[in-house]
Amino acid sequence: MANIVSGAYDALKSFAKQRELESNLRDSYKFADRRNKADTVVIILAGYKRPLWPKVFSRLERAMPDNVDVCVMTAGLFDQDLSDMSERNGWSYLSTRTNDVSLVQNVAISLHPHAKTLVKIDEDIFVTTNTLSDTLAHYHHLRAAGIVDAGFVSPMLNVNGVCYRPLLTQLELLEAFEAQFGVARIATLGIAATDDAAAARWIWERTAPLEQTVARLRRTQGPGLLTPVQFSIGLVVMPRDFWETIGYLPVKRHMLAMKKSTLGADEERICRMATFLARPGVVCEHALAGHFSFGRQYQGMLKFFEERPDLF
Repeated sequence: MANIVSGAYDALKSFAKQRELESNLRDSYKFADRRNKADTVVIILAGYKRPLWPKVFSRLERAMPDNVDVCVMTAGLFDQDLSDMSERNGWSYLSTRTNDVSLVQNVAISLHPHAKTLVKIDEDIFVTTNTLSDTLAHYHHLRAAGIVDAGFVSPMLNVNGVCYRPLLTQLELLEAFEAQFGVARIATLGIAATDDAAAARWIWERTAPLEQTVARLRRTQGPGLLTPVQFSIGLVVMPRDFWETIGYLPVKRHMLAMKKSTLGADEERICRMATFLARPGVVCEHALAGHFSFGRQYQGMLKFFEERPDLF
């Protein structure tokens, strides 16, 4: 009898898990299909920071490697300008009915079954010409070496709770930053670098032009930095098998039904499972991208962006 009960429980648990996985991929969507069945797909999450698009997407157009599929995604809306831009570039465009960033990413990845390498970029990331190529090269080097089975790889991001201290140290700016904003603690929140628009502005003023800064960083060809705390995933390269192993990105439909925000659920699962599975995040020290701001800094940084567009 006990074996029957145990077997029934296991079957029910397996059924529930399968239904959860299916739910994480299910939504109504529109898809302008320009796939080439490439081994790498670059998915770009956009839709809500329109003032940044001219700068962000012009940089992405120049930096996009050859032989990749590209898919621009919008969650919960269809944007004609993004659709037209995608068509001009030969990129796919995906828009989902549900406004959930985990769900739209899951759908985009599932629509590219040939892609074994996943690159996810947010609409507030300013890349340099070599950001994507250098980060992808570092990712493949790590995979081949086998010393670290990375869950994800990121370039240096200037406004980021993990990257900013080593970045400022390399640029000999750490002492000046700490004199104004206090100890440059490595953390996900509760620090000036992620909470204070003045700190984000200070960092941008001293790391732009990004092309000049990355020229200095490219002299560093180290093994990379392991991420010690939850990492902001504005630009990450991730193996498909990691996305599959963690059960895709979480879609919290009960919260969506109550119209509660689900922002950050993707980051939380990726970073938590990276630690649990001993597949840490790695930061490539000689690749660089500019992260515009965190949410608490956005309005202050937007004013700065309008005042100093030359820095972006």
